[in-house]
Amino acid sequence: MRESGLQYMTNLFMDRVEVLKSYERSEDFYHLEKDLLEAMAEGDRARAKDRLNQIVTMVKDIAGDRWVKDVANYYVIFAALTARFLMVPKFSPEWAVATNITAMRIVDRKADRKDIVETTNDLVEFFIHVLEGRDKPELSHPVVNDIIQFIDASIEDPITVEQLAKRAGISTSHLSRIFREHAGLTLIDYINMRKIEESQFYLRNTDLKIAEVSDRFSFCNQSYFTRTFKKYTNVTPKQFRERKDIDYFSSVLPGSGEAART
Repeated sequence: MRESGLQYMTNLFMDRVEVLKSYERSEDFYHLEKDLLEAMAEGDRARAKDRLNQIVTMVKDIAGDRWVKDVANYYVIFAALTARFLMVPKFSPEWAVATNITAMRIVDRKADRKDIVETTNDLVEFFIHVLEGRDKPELSHPVVNDIIQFIDASIEDPITVEQLAKRAGISTSHLSRIFREHAGLTLIDYINMRKIEESQFYLRNTDLKIAEVSDRFSFCNQSYFTRTFKKYTNVTPKQFRERKDIDYFSSVLPGSGEAART
């Protein structure tokens, strides 16, 4: 009889526990895992990558010939740990789950590859980028803060100024004015900037076609997506996908943080 999904995951977890119990360096494993989460929370990319690489190397040594599958399973566990312990306290559970699913797609895309370092780097960069970029807005206008949080949580959906004004209970012109006054850019700029920021991970870490990424983030067509992408990153989606040396674009609100103090 075929195992249910829940039974399969339970057996997988128990197999992992039994292996680690019998492994003489299991205490090192858990210390590394704890330090990994701390490094992620602190945004220490180099330390996080080093710890995750040490962990997956230990898993590889334990697993023997089946190491590719077991390492991929550990990456999924790592994503779940990061979502549960680092993201949920900071963001909504729905957002944490959605981000966790994206991370698992990164793992799935690379599941049959043997480049541990590449997968480790991609996952650490992905999660630290998300953790750094999702602080709750602290602008001086509560309506603007609420609108920013709503946009961030709905970034893949079609979002219009009219929809946002209805949510705020004010006119579109009033919302547009206070948003630009407090955030330092227009609503449309912020929506597009955030969509481009999030789309980068699908371009770099999935096999989705550029047109499919455009559709996923509700751009009217691929041409407009490409123009908008280049506006904020100075490269096309195709160039970003093909050139791993191009850094991820990170959005910054001119009206918050250091920008507000300069």
